[in-house]
Amino acid sequence: MRKTRYMSLLFLVWSMAFFLVPDFRQGLQVPFFALTPWGDVGWLQHAGTIPAEKLAEAARVAEQRRDARTLAFVALHASTVQEGLHWADEAVAIDPSLTWVYLSLILPAAQAKQNPPDVQAVVARLEKWDPDNAVPYLWEGVAIQLRKNIALGPMPAVADSLAKETEWCQAMQKAFTAPRYDSYAARRFELERTWLRQNHLDKPAIVLLSTASYPIPNLLAIRTYANLLVDKYGKEAEDAKHLPEALGYYWTAEHFAERMRLNSGSLIEKLIAVAVQKVADKRLIPALRNAGQADAAEALEMGEQQIDQQINTLRGKDPLAQSVNYNWAALIVEIFAGLVAIFGTLTAVCLLYVNAKRWVRPEMKGRLYQFLTVAENYMPVLLFLACAGLYLSYYPYAQNFHHYMTAMGEIHDFEPLFFNVFPNYGGPPGHNALPVGSPFQPYVWYAVVGFILAVLAAIPFHRRSN
Repeated sequence: MRKTRYMSLLFLVWSMAFFLVPDFRQGLQVPFFALTPWGDVGWLQHAGTIPAEKLAEAARVAEQRRDARTLAFVALHASTVQEGLHWADEAVAIDPSLTWVYLSLILPAAQAKQNPPDVQAVVARLEKWDPDNAVPYLWEGVAIQLRKNIALGPMPAVADSLAKETEWCQAMQKAFTAPRYDSYAARRFELERTWLRQNHLDKPAIVLLSTASYPIPNLLAIRTYANLLVDKYGKEAEDAKHLPEALGYYWTAEHFAERMRLNSGSLIEKLIAVAVQKVADKRLIPALRNAGQADAAEALEMGEQQIDQQINTLRGKDPLAQSVNYNWAALIVEIFAGLVAIFGTLTAVCLLYVNAKRWVRPEMKGRLYQFLTVAENYMPVLLFLACAGLYLSYYPYAQNFHHYMTAMGEIHDFEPLFFNVFPNYGGPPGHNALPVGSPFQPYVWYAVVGFILAVLAAIPFHRRSN
C-alpha cells in the first residue's frame, strides 16, 4: 500500500508540473473559449482584456519616455474614445508614422453619444497622411452616412436618393479611384504582438479578441456604391451610346474590387470584393465585346471562373476540400480539458477528505472513507493521463501561436489565426467541416462479440476450478 501511495504522490507531482507550463494553462481555457460567443460579456471578454491598471501604468511610463509605440498601443485599447484619441495624439506627435492608429478610432468616435469628437477632423487627418489609400475615404463615407442617416440598400430602390447624396458619393468615388487598399491591419498586428510579447501578455485570448475587433469599412456601402456606378451611371451611359464613359464606370468598380480582394486581411472583405467584381463583370464583359475587346472580355471571364472555384472551395462545395480533421482535433482538446477538470476535482476531494479524517472524528472510518482512500491512490494517475492528453493535443496550437507571434514577413490573411491558435469546435468557414461522427459505433459491435466469446471461453475453466 505504501508503494501505491508513493506512486500516487509521484503522479500527483507530475500532474501539478503541467500546470506550471503556460501552454498547458492556455489549453485549459479551450472549452470556455469555444463555448463563448464573440463579443459577449463573459469569460472570453474578461480573458481577452488587458487590465486597466496595466494600460494606465504603461501610458504613464511611455509618456515620460516618449515611447510612441506604447502610446499607440494604449490608444488602441483605451476604455473610452476620448482617452484613445488623447493617447493617439500623443503618439503621432512623437512619431507621425503612427497616424494609421486613428483608423481604429473613427467608428467609436462616430458612435460616441457623450462629448462626441470631431470625426471629420480625424478622418481628414488620416486622408492627408495617406492620400493614395482607399480605406480612409471609405471611413469618410461611413462618417457621412452616420451623420446624415443615409439609407443603403438594393438597386434600383435607393439609386435616385443615393445619387443626390453628393458628399457621400464624392467620398466613395475617391475610395474607388484610390490606387491602394490598406486597412493597416498588418501594421496594427505587428505593433500589438511586439508590445504584448515584450510585456509578457502574449496570450491567445488577448491576441484573437483584439484581431477580431480590427475595423472594417461598411461593406454594404461598398457594394451599394458599386451598384450605383454600374447599374445606374454605367447603364445610363451605355444606353445613351456613350460606351467609353460606361466602360470607365465599370472599370472603376472592377479595379477597386481587385485591389480590395488582393490587399484585405479578412475573409469578409475578400468576399465583398468578389461580390463587387461580379457586379462589375456582369456589364463590363458584354460591354468589352461590344467595344471589340473580346480578348479582355475572355480574360475577365476566366478570372471570374477562378474566383468562383476559390469561393466554392471555401464554402465546402468541393468534396475534397471537406475535412473532419479540424473539428476532431478541437473536440479531443476539449474532452481532455474537461477530463483534467473532472479528475482534478476528484483528486482534490479525495485528498481533502482522507486527510481531514485524521482530525475530524478519526475513529469513524466507514465505507466512504475506505472508497476514497483507494480512490486517492489512483485518481492522480488518471489526472496525469488527462493532463498529458491535453498538453499533447493542444501543443500544435501553442506552437502555431508562438510562430505567429515571432515570424517575420508580409501578412495578407488573418483568418488562419482564428483556426490555428485556438481549437474552436465548428470553427472552419463555410461548410468545409464534415460531421465528427462516432468513432466507437463500428467498434462497439466487435467489442460486444469479443466480450461474449471471452465469457464463453472462461466458462469451462470456471467449472473445472469448482
